[in-house]
Amino acid sequence: MRHPAIALPYSATGILGALAVQVCAFLAALLFASAIHKLVQRARSRRAAQSLAGLGATTAAIAVVGAAGVEAIAATALLMPSARVAGALIAAGVWGGYFVALWRMVATGREDVDCGCSFGAARHAPGAPRLRRTGGLAVIALLAAAAARTGGARGTVPFGEAATAVCAALALLALYLSFDQAAGLRAPGGRVMQ
Repeated sequence: MRHPAIALPYSATGILGALAVQVCAFLAALLFASAIHKLVQRARSRRAAQSLAGLGATTAAIAVVGAAGVEAIAATALLMPSARVAGALIAAGVWGGYFVALWRMVATGREDVDCGCSFGAARHAPGAPRLRRTGGLAVIALLAAAAARTGGARGTVPFGEAATAVCAALALLALYLSFDQAAGLRAPGGRVMQ
């Protein structure tokens, strides 16, 4: 007895392409949020840049504005089908740079500073959780670049799929921010829970 074939509305390539668009939208939302965070909390971001990169106050202030600008450029490019590869590669470079700065702090035993890595009031020191998160974001951005390069996230997206990508990106961003805040919770003894 033969079973009727089930016709799917999308091919595997189409599904992967839609997923790639959603991932690119999430990365763009995260980069925009990070850029805004740096500009809104300039003093904290400047102190973090001074600690992580060993910069003077003036140079750190300029670096913060520059980093926010690069994040905004990467985010904008991730939303443009023709520039997604470049946007994803810029994003991977940004998070790769942050990874190196955090790694240097951890390697030298300087885990007593606020790395400026959180969006909320919680202060986070460089450490294994921050390294995993930042390295993971760099890898995800590289995978997004590969997907965009092969055409998975390059074409224009119909309105329904674009709306889905925006909703998925916002949901992922909310989840990311929730994990970010949970990482800063302290146990009753004052120890950070990780």
